[in-house]
Amino acid sequence: MSTPVSPEVAAALISAQGVTPSVESAADDARFINMVLGNSAKAFAQLAFEDEPSGYVAAQERNAP
Repeated sequence: MSTPVSPEVAAALISAQGVTPSVESAADDARFINMVLGNSAKAFAQLAFEDEPSGYVAAQERNAP
């Protein structure tokens, strides 16, 4: 992941769920998010995605005005 999640972003995400985070919990949540995304980035980058557009994208292009 190139841009780490800041405590402010973590706090905004938590607040959007109706929970009021403390400064400490937002910082802890940001560290956790960054750890999880950082650890999964290499495996995600190795997934074999389709070279051609997916069915959804192809349908969108086919039905475009």
